[in-house]
This record gives sequence, C-alpha cells and structure tokens, in this order.
Amino acid sequence: MAESPDRRTADYLYSLADRGEYAELIRHIRDHNDQHVRYGASGILAESADEFAEEVTPEEQQALIDCVLTEPSDAVRANVLNVLLTVDESTFDTIITRLEAEPESTPTDTPYPLILTKWQSSDRPSLRYLAVVGFSRVRSQSTIAKLRTVLKRETDFRVVKRAIEAAGTVGDETFVSPIQEYLRADGSEFHQSVSDEQLERVREAAVESLVQIGTDAAYEALVSASRSTDDELKGHVVSEIGRLGAQETVDLVVDKLDEDDNETVREEAAAGVITTFTETDFDEGGAVRQQAIEKMAEEISTDVSEEFASIIEESPHSSEQRNAAWLLGQLETSNPEAIDTLVSALNDEDDNLRKIASASLTKLDQSDVDEKIDSFLDSVDEDSEAHTLASFVQSVLHSSGEEAKKEMVEYTRVADPSDYTSSE
Repeated sequence: MAESPDRRTADYLYSLADRGEYAELIRHIRDHNDQHVRYGASGILAESADEFAEEVTPEEQQALIDCVLTEPSDAVRANVLNVLLTVDESTFDTIITRLEAEPESTPTDTPYPLILTKWQSSDRPSLRYLAVVGFSRVRSQSTIAKLRTVLKRETDFRVVKRAIEAAGTVGDETFVSPIQEYLRADGSEFHQSVSDEQLERVREAAVESLVQIGTDAAYEALVSASRSTDDELKGHVVSEIGRLGAQETVDLVVDKLDEDDNETVREEAAAGVITTFTETDFDEGGAVRQQAIEKMAEEISTDVSEEFASIIEESPHSSEQRNAAWLLGQLETSNPEAIDTLVSALNDEDDNLRKIASASLTKLDQSDVDEKIDSFLDSVDEDSEAHTLASFVQSVLHSSGEEAKKEMVEYTRVADPSDYTSSE
C-alpha cells in the first residue's frame, strides 16, 4: 500500500496544482526517486484532473503515458490512469499499442499480455479498465474468457461500459448473455451502484454491442429489450436494431411507430425504419422498403410524417435524408410541417435530395402543397435549380394527365429508390 509523502512535501505539491504548474507536478511523478512523492503528486494531479484536462498539452499527455509504462508502483500508475481517463480515454489504446510493440518491456517483471491478468484482479478500477482494453486487443480464447468474467462481475461504471464496447468489437456470441443482463430492469448490484444517467449510458453501449455482434441470439436479446417498460431503452433499441438490416426487423420497428402517446419512441422508431433502409443489402432493399410501406399503410394509425421530416432536417447522413424524403412521398402526407420540410429541401446542397423531395411533392395533394410552393417560388432566384424544380412540381400538380408526372419522374431520375438511398 503506497503511502503519502510528508506534510511539507504534500503542501508543496498542492501549491503546484493550485498555481496550475502541472508540468512540474508531472516531473515529480516521472522523475522523483521517492515512491511516496510520486504517489502524492499523482494523487494530487488526479484530484485536479478536470482543470488539468482543460489546458493539457500533447507533451504533458505523452509524459503521463510514459509514466504509466515506466512506473514500478501500481498505486502510482492507477492515479496517473485516473488522470488520463479524464483527459482522453483513447490514451489507454495508445498504452496498449506501446506494450504490444515491446511486450517484454512492461512496468513490472510480468510481460505483456500476462500483465493484463494482474491488472484485472486489481482493486483499482483504472487498472482494470486498462486490462479490458488489452483483452479486446489480444482476442485469444483466454482473454475472451476474462472479458466475459469482467462483464459478469465488474461493478465500476467506466470499466463495465468499456468491457461492453470491447465485447461488441470482439463480436463473440458468448458475450450476448452477459451483455443482456445490463438491459434487464432488476436490482442487481451494478444497477444499485450507478446513477440513472450512468445506467442509461451502459444500456446504450449494450444495445450497440449487440448490434455489432449481430447473431440470431443478439437479435433476440434486442427484441426482448424492445418490450421494456423503460421508454429510453426501448427507443434506443428500435433506433439501432435497424442496423441489422434484416426484413424481420422492419415489422418490429414499424410497430413502434404506433406509440401515439410516446413521441420519443416514435422518433426513434422512425430513425430505425430509415436505418433499416440504409443498412439492408442492395438485393433485399426493394423488398424491405415495400414491406415497410405496406405495414405502415395497414397498421399505423398515427401520423408520423413529422418524425420522418425531422430526419431530413437533422440527420448528418445524406443517405438517411434521401430515404426519409422518399418515404414522405410514399406516405402521401398532408402534414404541413412535413410538406414545409420537403419544400425547403428543394434548395438543399445535395442534388439528389432536391430531386427526391420534388418527386415526393408531386405525389401529394395539390391543395396541401400549392400555397407553400408559391411562397417558395417567390423566395428563390428564377435561374436556380430550386426554382426549376418547384415549377415542375407546380406543373405536375396542376396537370390532370399522367404525361406530366412521367416527365417529372424522368427529370428527377428517382424511379428506383435503390439508385440514390445507399450512397452518401
């Protein structure tokens, strides 16, 4: 057990932290020959980690990594790792990369990766965190088993979350059952030891890892979680499960669109529908879209146009925006906010989104669109493509013949959704 330095030395180290002289504090951690001083300096820096993180330099960050790799005391090392957890968690990957490059050159007499087992059994969470990072990189049967043990026994929030993320990266199906336990609404020791916010973050990581694993068992675990009474968990599941891209996913996600008393779940379900479109294999894409449209027409009583319109407005991915714009045309919405979104999209920077939005507008009722198109035409340059597209929409809506509509489809080149929905 490491001991703190004498009172006079401790006061001096605290004064360094108070004055923001972090480089000098790090020098004591790295170079001082008294382990008590190194322990005190590292502990004081850990106490000031939030302030230090705001002004840390790359050189200071590298110096701390060097300390982790050269320090003989696990107590000091754990304090330094606590600092790095606050500064930048990715430094743990850097540390493991350095150990991989020189497995014999570890901070102890035990070589890498055997040292990971020692750190896993430590009573210091930051060392166990570092062990988890290493286990996910080694990926031997032994380290996979140890990672599974972490998932079953660990109680520290940060270590649990990183272990769940690591399990998704490794992708072994044996992780499904222990990950699923974090999605259950029970009174386990872990559930009782963390805040609601921390539990939510762990559950989000669990859902994403199950999607990464992607096996039948992982899918069934997600289906089970989609029935949760926890609306935040249910919403995250229906948003992410579409990444599996399976046709059976469509029914589950579309069902959640009918949650007329829960706006959050509807929004996540809409995101899930679009994710299903974008993640489905090319050959299966048409069938998945048709299945979704038919199910929505037959079974969804709630108007969800605004939920899909928000994807056009907020998604950072053009493929999701295009799919949402296309789907609004299939829904033949009369929702004013959704129509406003489609009309605004006529002036978007994405040429394909502009064309898709115009094609969708031609499928809507003239009385719902006319006034908004007139206002839009007054607001854009007559020589712009946006004006041209809006004029075509207006022409098609006022035409009683099919020829104008065919001309519009040819102009926009969006007859087949698969031509435009998968590329960014």
